[in-house]
Formats: sequence, structure tokens, C-alpha cells
Amino acid sequence: MLKRLTVFLAPALLVVIWEIWLGQPLAIVEAFCLTILVIALAIWYLTLRPLAVSQLQSSFHRREFWRFSLSPLFFVVAIFGFLVILESTWWQQVLVWLSAVVILATLQNLFDRFYRGASYSARSFEIISNNINTLSIFVLTTVLYSLIVFLNWAVYVVAILLLACCILLFYQSMWIAGLKLGQSWLFILIDSLVMIELFWVLNFLPNTFYIKALVLTVVYYSVINLSRNWLLKILQPEMIKRYLIVSLSILVLVLATAQWM
Repeated sequence: MLKRLTVFLAPALLVVIWEIWLGQPLAIVEAFCLTILVIALAIWYLTLRPLAVSQLQSSFHRREFWRFSLSPLFFVVAIFGFLVILESTWWQQVLVWLSAVVILATLQNLFDRFYRGASYSARSFEIISNNINTLSIFVLTTVLYSLIVFLNWAVYVVAILLLACCILLFYQSMWIAGLKLGQSWLFILIDSLVMIELFWVLNFLPNTFYIKALVLTVVYYSVINLSRNWLLKILQPEMIKRYLIVSLSILVLVLATAQWM
């Protein structure tokens, strides 16, 4: 009963914390720390299950906690940073409540996975985490480009931050698909380096950071799906064509309609 309540309590607390913070902007540090604490504790509690051997349970729980928490924690951190740079109060409210819905769906999925196994779809968390990761990449890269534009952060410093985030998100996507690190580490490294190279190149273009972030998101979506499906040995020529057509169509549309001056 208490774990079922956690699924709803954590998103509600997230909304309360962010609404108070938006009304009191100077409380940004406290709001950030409380955000991380609420989400982390909720996932920690939901992934905590009794096992026959306590030592095994502790080790197993730590691994599951970190792996399952990567997507939602990255998501709330990215949205938190995005709320800082947003000037529209209306859009801030939309993001606050949208984030609560995403976290609610994630926690509900975890609850079903661990406590309603009979009705749980095997690829359910893989699908929801991949969607969250893709959205997080867009929001995160938007925030990182804004740090370069507004705060004059060095590009290489921001690139290092993005590299660390990409490695963790690529790793989490590979793991949730059932791939071990020994199988996927080379793809994780190459895909992350591709993202950093593109991030660096796009920084010199005169587009807005929203356009640059969208281009990076499309590339992320393509490389993670192609790499994961290749390693799972389910990559077919039709799938390659579909990913390339969708990605190239979006890129052409975005770049053709973007303002270059």
C-alpha cells in the first residue's frame, strides 16, 4: 500500500517543490536538492524488494536502483535547467505538470514491473525510458547551448558534461534492452563521440540553440536505435531505411525552415 502511494506522492511533491521554487527563485539550490532527493528516494523504495540472502539483496538492489534511476533523474535535472532559462510563465507551468505526468508514468511502470509481474509487458520500461532519454537529450542540449550563449561557458567544458551524460544514457538504453557492457561498450563510446563532434560543429552555426538541440536529438534517436538493434541482431534493411528516412526528413525540414541569420 505504501509503495503504491509512493507512485503518486513523488510526482505531487515534485509539483509542490517546483511551484514554490518558481514563486521564490532564490531557493534554486534547495529546490534542486529536494528534486533529486524525492525522485531518488521514490525509485530506491520501489526497487527495494526482500530476497532470501540479505547480502545478495543489498548488492542487487544498488545495481537496479542506479540503472533504473538514470532516465528519470536525467529527465528532472534537464527540465529543472530548462525552467531556469524559460521566460514564459505559461510554458513553465506546462513543463512542471508534464514532468509530473512523466515521473508518474515511470514510477507506475516500475511498480508494475516489480509488484504486478503477471500483467507487466517485458519491453514496457525499455520503451518508456527510451522516450524519456530522447526528450532529455533535447532539453539537456538546449540548456547546455544556453550556457554557452548566456553565461559564456567554454565549449569544451560543456562538451565534457554532454559526453558524460551521453555515455550514461547510452549505457542505460543498452542495459535495459538486455545487453551487457562487454557487448555494448564500443558502441556506447562511438555513439557518444559522434554526439560530441556534432555538438561542437553545430555550436559554430548561427541557428538558435533549439534548432541545434533538435538536430542532436534526431541523431541520438537514430544512433541509439541502430546500435541497439544491431547488437540485438534484429536490425533489418527496412529498419535502417525507416530510421534514415525519418531522421533525414526531420533534419531537412528543420534546417530548411530555420533562420540562418
